[in-house]
Amino acid sequence: MTPLREKYSKNELNVIILVLLLLLLYTSSLNVLIPSYSPIIEDFGIKNSLIYLPDSLSVLISAFIMILWGYYTDRIDRNKIIIGGAFLAVIGFIGTAFCQNFLQLLFARILTGAGLGFALPVAYSVLSDIIPSEERAGLFGFLAIFSAISNGLGQFLSAFLGPLNIFVSLGLLQYGWQFPFLILTILAIIITIMLFFVKLPAMGSKEESLSRVNEFEEMEYGYKINQKELFNLLHKRTNKALIINGFFSIVPGTIIIFSLIMTFSHSTEGMFRELPGDIRTQVSTIMAGMTSAGYMLGSIVLSWLGDIVYKKKRQYRALLAFITNVIAIPLVFLMIFQLEPVSLTQLGITYPESIAPEDQVFFMFETMKAIFTTYPKYITYLIFSFFGTFFSAGMVTNKNAVMIDVNLPEHRGTATSFFQLTEQIGKSITLLIAAGLLQLLGSYKNMLYMGILFWIPSAIFWYISMKSVVKDSYDKDLILRERAQITFFDFFFEVELALDDGVQLIQDAKDILVLKPKKAEKLIDRAVNKFIWIMAKAHQKNLLVVEKRAQKLLNKSVEFQEDLGKITTSAPYAQLQELFMKIDALWEESDFGNIEILYDSAYLKVCEARLRRFYNPIECSQILEKSIEIYNRVVRLASDRLIEEGAKKLSDEEKALQLRISQLLVNSQKSRSNTELLKQKLDEIVIAVMKEGISRNDLMNLMEITDEYGLKLQDIINETFDKRVARKINRAINQIDDIFKEYDLWQSNE
Repeated sequence: MTPLREKYSKNELNVIILVLLLLLLYTSSLNVLIPSYSPIIEDFGIKNSLIYLPDSLSVLISAFIMILWGYYTDRIDRNKIIIGGAFLAVIGFIGTAFCQNFLQLLFARILTGAGLGFALPVAYSVLSDIIPSEERAGLFGFLAIFSAISNGLGQFLSAFLGPLNIFVSLGLLQYGWQFPFLILTILAIIITIMLFFVKLPAMGSKEESLSRVNEFEEMEYGYKINQKELFNLLHKRTNKALIINGFFSIVPGTIIIFSLIMTFSHSTEGMFRELPGDIRTQVSTIMAGMTSAGYMLGSIVLSWLGDIVYKKKRQYRALLAFITNVIAIPLVFLMIFQLEPVSLTQLGITYPESIAPEDQVFFMFETMKAIFTTYPKYITYLIFSFFGTFFSAGMVTNKNAVMIDVNLPEHRGTATSFFQLTEQIGKSITLLIAAGLLQLLGSYKNMLYMGILFWIPSAIFWYISMKSVVKDSYDKDLILRERAQITFFDFFFEVELALDDGVQLIQDAKDILVLKPKKAEKLIDRAVNKFIWIMAKAHQKNLLVVEKRAQKLLNKSVEFQEDLGKITTSAPYAQLQELFMKIDALWEESDFGNIEILYDSAYLKVCEARLRRFYNPIECSQILEKSIEIYNRVVRLASDRLIEEGAKKLSDEEKALQLRISQLLVNSQKSRSNTELLKQKLDEIVIAVMKEGISRNDLMNLMEITDEYGLKLQDIINETFDKRVARKINRAINQIDDIFKEYDLWQSNE
C-alpha cells in the first residue's frame, strides 16, 4: 500500500484533515443531545413526546438548507461556503450552550442545522477532487467509520462529560449537558482558522476523463452548475432511484441510533430499567455502541470490495450494495430479537444507594460482565449485531461512491444535497412521529422491528439503480472527454496563437522599420519576450515541437534585435533598408498557421454541437452549419496555397510546407463531408417533426423548453407525441448519436 505522504501532497493531506473535522463537527453535533434526553426533560419540565423535536427540526432544516448550500458549493468559492456555514453553526452552538428554556433550545438547534447543512456537500465535493475514482468506495467506507466514531464522540461528550457539571459548578452554565456545545464551538472556530492555511483542490482534478486538462496549470475545468442543469441531475435514472432510496434506507439506522439507547435506558420500559440511575445511561450507551463494531469493519471490507468490483464492471458496485442490503435485514431482526429485560436480583451485584463518580467505572464494568454472564442472549445479540451492521455498511459506503461515479464534478455538491435531503427528511419524520409510533407499537423494541422493514423498499431501489448506473456513468465520462477535448484544444490554440502573434509582431516591426525605428524596436522586444514565455511553457510541459519552433523564432528575433541596435547615425536609412530586406528574406509568413488553427476551430464547433445534440437539434444544426462554413474556408485557403506538381522546382522547406498544406486540405474535405452528414441527420429530425403538423415556430418553442428546464429532447418527444411518432423521431436521434461515434472513430484514425 502506498504511504499517504507519497500518494497525496502536504496540502491535500491538510485538506483531508479539514474535511474530516467538518464531518466530525456535523455528525457529532446531530447526536450530542441523545444521551441527555432524560436530563433535558427534567430540566425544562417538558413532555416525553417533545424531546425529539429539537433534533428533528435541526435535521429537517439542515436537509432543506443543504440544497442551497450544495448548489452554491458547485457555483462559487467553496471556502466562502465553509466560512458562512461555520459562522452560523458557532452561533447555534453558543445558543444551545447558554439556553435557559426549551424554546431557546429549539431555536438554537434550528440555527445549528441551517449552518451545518453546508458540511456534507462541501466535504463530498472536495474529497471527490482529491481521491481518484477507483478508490472512492474506500474513501466513503472510511467516512462511514469516521461517521460512526463521530456519532460515538457526540454521545460520549453528552453521556460522560455532561454529568461532570464542571462549568455549572463555576456558574458559567446552567445545565451540565450544555458543556459539550462549548467544545463544538471551539472545534468550529479551529476549522475556520485552518481554512486560511490550505488550498482546496480544483474541481474535477481527479477525473480520469479530464487527465489531459489537469496536467496543465493553464487549463482549468471552468464548468459551473446552473438552474437548467438541476433538471438534468434530477432526471438521471440512477440519481432518482438513490434519492428515493435515501428516504427508506435512513429510517432503520435513525431508529437504531436514536432509540436503541432508550431501549436499554428508559426508566420504565428499558431493558436496563432496574440498574441504578447513576450508571444506567452509561451502560446503555456502551451496549448500544457495541453495535458499531461490525459497521466499522463492514465499512472497511465492503468499501474495499466495492472498489475491486467497480474495476471489473461499473454495475457491480450497485449490485454489491443491493446484496448487502438484503442480507442485513434478517440479521438485524435477529439482533433485536435477543433483547430482554435485565433483573437486578439475578445480576448478583450489590449497589450503594448513590454511586460516587470515582466508583462509576468499576460498577459499569462489573455490570457489563454480569449481564453477559447471566444473560447469554446478549452474547448472541452482539454476534447478530456485528454481522447485521457489517452488511448494512455496504449500502452507505457504496452509495456515495455511485453518486460521484454518475455525476459531473460541478454537480456533486448539489447531488449530495439532494441525496441528503431525502435521508434527512426520512430521519426528521421518523423523529417527529417517534413518540406516536412508540405509543402505537407499545415498546421501543417493537419500534426497532418496524424500522428494519424500511430496508425492503431500499433494496428495491438499489436494484433499479443497477439497471442505469453503467449508462449514466458512461454518459458522464463522454461529456468530460468532450469538455477535455475543447479545453485541451483551447490551450494549444493559445500557444499557437501566441507563436503567430510573435511572428506578426516582427512583420509589423518590419513594415514600420524605416519610418519608425523606435516603435519597431519595441515590437521586436515584445516578440522576443513572447517567444521566451512560449519556450518556458513548452519546456515545462515537455512540448518539444512547440519549444523547438519557439527557439528558432527567438533566435531570429534576437538577431534582428541586435542588428537594430548596431545601426549607426552615419547612414541609418541605408542600414534600416538593409535590415528590412534581411527580415523580409528570413522571416516566415504567419497566415498558414492561422489556417491550421481555423481548421481546429471548425472541429471545436462539432464538439459544441455534440454537447447540444440531446437538447436542441435546431441550434445544433446551426452550429454545424458554421463548422461547415469554416471547413469550406479552410479548403479554399489551402487550395490557393497548393502548388501544382511540376509547376516549379521546390526546395526541401517548400516541399515540407506543401505536404502540410496537402494533408490539411484532405483532412478538411473529409471533416466537411462528415459534418454535412451530421447536419443532414439532424435536419431529418426537424423534417420528421414538421410532417406531423407542427410549425417551425412551435418546434422552436419546444426547443426553448428543453433549454429553459434542462430537459432532453427525447423526454419531451415521449411526452408530446404518440408512441409511433415518438419511436420514429427517437430512432433518428439514435442514428445521430451513431454518426457522432463514427465521426469520433475517423478523428482517432486521422
